[in-house]
Amino acid sequence: MRKYETAFILDPGLDEATLEKEIKKVEELIENNKGKIIQTDRWGLRKLTYRIKKKPEGYYVITHFEGPTALIRELDRYYKLDENVLRFLNVVKMEKKPSEKDKELSFAEGSKEKTKI
Repeated sequence: MRKYETAFILDPGLDEATLEKEIKKVEELIENNKGKIIQTDRWGLRKLTYRIKKKPEGYYVITHFEGPTALIRELDRYYKLDENVLRFLNVVKMEKKPSEKDKELSFAEGSKEKTKI
């Protein structure tokens, strides 16, 4: 399974109970489609760079998870149908492979440690 990150902005006019319900819906959707939630970050109410649906603010939520590729299509479909979601973004998390420069730096640091003994 691949690792993903989904970020969505909820309507700032929602009360606390409705916000929790919306976040739980997304988490349940992930788990019901053979996904595994790694972490959910609630950034809270933030000012938007520009108005979205005439709203100057939005409630930001970011969820890190693992799942099959079909899950992303389900998330997209859910976000588009839910009126409380102002914007969303799904991203594949790529593992960073060390570059040649990183390898050289780690090798140089390792040789410095050995000379100190």
